[in-house]
Amino acid sequence: MRTLVISDLHLGGRGGRDVLRRPAALEALLDALTDVDRLVLLGDVVELLEGRTSSALEDALPTLRRIGRAMRGREVVVVPGNHDHLLIRAWLRRRRADEQPLGAATRVPRDATELLSTLTDALRPAGGRLRVHYPGTWLGPHVYAHHGHYLDTRLTATPISRLVARANASETDELGPADAYELARAPTVAAASLVVRDLPEGFEEGVERIGGFARAIGKAVLGRDGVPTAAAQARNERIAAVGSVWLDRRLERAGLGSLLRVADDLGVLPRAHHVLFGHVHRLGPLNRDEALGPWHPDPNGPWLWNSGSWVYEPLLVRSTDSDGPYWPGGALLLQDDRTPQVLALLKDVPLSALQPPTSAVEGPAEDAGD
Repeated sequence: MRTLVISDLHLGGRGGRDVLRRPAALEALLDALTDVDRLVLLGDVVELLEGRTSSALEDALPTLRRIGRAMRGREVVVVPGNHDHLLIRAWLRRRRADEQPLGAATRVPRDATELLSTLTDALRPAGGRLRVHYPGTWLGPHVYAHHGHYLDTRLTATPISRLVARANASETDELGPADAYELARAPTVAAASLVVRDLPEGFEEGVERIGGFARAIGKAVLGRDGVPTAAAQARNERIAAVGSVWLDRRLERAGLGSLLRVADDLGVLPRAHHVLFGHVHRLGPLNRDEALGPWHPDPNGPWLWNSGSWVYEPLLVRSTDSDGPYWPGGALLLQDDRTPQVLALLKDVPLSALQPPTSAVEGPAEDAGD
């Protein structure tokens, strides 16, 4: 079986940086799907953290329908992440209320929430099947895939997060490690999570959306969305040269080891020989030195693999970086029991074809037949 894993599409995001709404990017993905048996969308499929849930999903649907049609007769697997956590949040609350532990690869009904039902209806391939799992899924006897957002809890350990953990300890002891990560999941609501379970359901979403909106505005200001001047581009490329190196070092020093500890907490080790994730938008490992070094932090443990992203990040990508780890269009290919293969599906697509339109966010891709 050939499985293609992609993540971090962030469809419908502000600023139009979700490249799958650019024709060249979508066609490249559809071409890649012609000879795969299964497509895995490993989190952050739709951008639902920017305060525009309905419009983001509406913008995403034409692209999702094209992907679903391209997978006719085959299988699509969806694993929600942190930016599309709203797809399953109400379902998770119901499970906790019923004291049902969340496993490492729990099956989620396609209609668990109205949002999820809308997304899966668009993606479901005719004559094929669609599955939803959370927080991760097994893609083979020894291959586990997770969006990777649980590592944030380990990377942002602060006095308040430790206080939150102690306050939630009695509940999570009765449930399980995945539930513990869920209750401490989002740094944007860490301060509120002590009381969030006793407040109306909209409270957490409100706090989270404020954080997401502020993040989007910050990116727009720094990236100068809609101002493609030569000076702005030169400034962004100078920042990208430094920012990408800094993120790489942080990932190697703390992120990869933290993800390994998450996998251990979830109980997928030692069964998993390979752990796939997204979230950090960094495709890898890109070479043998990475694969045998920082991406294999425990010589007796699993290899780690990241599927990159489908987002144009002007402060991480230079026009000459098509071979770089932050260039959009990353993917992982699994073939039976072979070692995962790292793919750069947009390597030959020029940056000009991936950048947002020069004015407001471009409309959704035309919902036409393949």
